[in-house]
Amino acid sequence: MTRYSVQRFRAAVLRMYLRIAVLLTLPLSLLYYLLDGTPDRGLVALLFALFVLMLRWRTRHDSEESLRYVNWFVLAMLCLMLYGTFISNDQLRQEVWMMIFPITFAPVVAARDRIVWTVVGAASIAAAMTLRPEVPTAVTTFVYVIAYLTLSFVTLLLVRHNEQNIERLAHLSIIDPLTKAYNRGYLKDVLVGEINRCKRSGQPLTVIMLDIDYFKMFNDDYGHLFGDSVLEQVAEALKQGAQRAGDYVFRYGGEEFCIVTSGLNRDEAWQFAEKLRLGIYALDIENKNSPHLRLTASAGFWCVYDTSEITPSAPLLNADNALYRAKAAGRNTVVDFDDSPAAENESRQPQGATV
Repeated sequence: MTRYSVQRFRAAVLRMYLRIAVLLTLPLSLLYYLLDGTPDRGLVALLFALFVLMLRWRTRHDSEESLRYVNWFVLAMLCLMLYGTFISNDQLRQEVWMMIFPITFAPVVAARDRIVWTVVGAASIAAAMTLRPEVPTAVTTFVYVIAYLTLSFVTLLLVRHNEQNIERLAHLSIIDPLTKAYNRGYLKDVLVGEINRCKRSGQPLTVIMLDIDYFKMFNDDYGHLFGDSVLEQVAEALKQGAQRAGDYVFRYGGEEFCIVTSGLNRDEAWQFAEKLRLGIYALDIENKNSPHLRLTASAGFWCVYDTSEITPSAPLLNADNALYRAKAAGRNTVVDFDDSPAAENESRQPQGATV
């Protein structure tokens, strides 16, 4: 998920670059052509502007789609800067403009490509300066290359530090601080993604709602600090029991947890929910309010085979209904929503609640 956040940042920066490039190069091409008397420069600027407009048009519906073309954009920027090197005069040394190349590519290309573009940029500076009509001294070329590499290193360091902060914030935004399970805010995103994935693959989707029995009285008798410790242990037990790829454990609120998984039929979903319930029972935590004199949990689940017409709220509501019946049946048990005679009617009700 953090990868998605970094990609979203890179896409936003690239789209900002594209907007700036269009706003600058279109008037610049007109100025070169009409006022400066250098139509060739105006043509180059116009071609670059048209290229950027094409990228903007192709990625108009999906900002992250622009990342597919990022290397083409960086290559076009490099060629534009190299062209500027050849047309420069003594008053405006375009080698200096090559120094902004790291700022151009570092925030938008993938981490694995940054070293490649750094080396390409350094080689391009050296080649451009060597091929100029007035060839600079070797010392001058060396100084420019070293300055470029230094700036590149600092830029890459800052970009990587920024991406680490983005990854850290993205992680914190989806994690419950107490239990380290996923939080409720992330649940809707996962459900939308899993519903769409199951729709494409034809796999069934299972949502389990699990609640710790008599936990309010447990907190009153044993204290909230110990109650928090128990929540951490329960969350860890759930995560230990849900270790398949595609298993998600969420703290839904208070003492209630939600587990999302896929690829299980109804019997397998029941066995999975039962395994999670027994995992909590196996913690062997005393609870004098329970008839079993130890910590127990109730669970309700819904296994849906056809996800083509359901909303993210539907599995939650049905699993929550099953959990309610599990509590009414005496707690410390697992109930399948579809086992109820009223399940068919309930599942047909409008599912408009929010997650």
